[in-house]
Amino acid sequence: MRLPLTTAFLTGLGSLLFSLGAHAQSTPLAAAPEPAPAQGPAQGLAPGEPPSALSGWMFGYAPFDWHFSDAKKEHDFEPDEQKHAYVWLLQAEKQLDDRHVAGFAYFRNSFGQPSQYAYYGWRFRPFDSMPGLFVKLTGGVIHGYKYPYNKKIPFNNRHGWGITAIPALGYDFTPNWGGQINVLGNAGLMFQINYTVR
Repeated sequence: MRLPLTTAFLTGLGSLLFSLGAHAQSTPLAAAPEPAPAQGPAQGLAPGEPPSALSGWMFGYAPFDWHFSDAKKEHDFEPDEQKHAYVWLLQAEKQLDDRHVAGFAYFRNSFGQPSQYAYYGWRFRPFDSMPGLFVKLTGGVIHGYKYPYNKKIPFNNRHGWGITAIPALGYDFTPNWGGQINVLGNAGLMFQINYTVR
């Protein structure tokens, strides 16, 4: 699934996230300056400082995908000339604890239909020597692959309601920024960038 990467979107997202993460600190004029408290490496917060209201939320954006093959007519009711549409995705995901996540994604599917995915999942960090690496598996309700493309994904009805599971492999480059590759069954791969609020 692919998404046009626009400068306006990234600039606006960056400004919003920067303002959410900014913390004001005031010091009395008469008091002698004190060294700033060290920030924790994982949370980026000073000791005793409350987290942001959005702490633990990850926002994802998938700018493009790669299909393993061209779109093909597989059933009589499908159009004769099928082509993959340009695909994009926006995602919001909440980290519930060290292993569990839940979220919602809105995307344009491979046939140009607006689609949604509400899910629950598990995230694992398999190697202590590579703490940024993670493996994720989510499953939930998907909607949007409607007739005549309803049979392009399994466990889906003609009105576009179905269930699915999506595995992913990712890496957190910093406490805030990361990326992941979503495996879309035997259809293709989706490449995504993430921003996590700490």
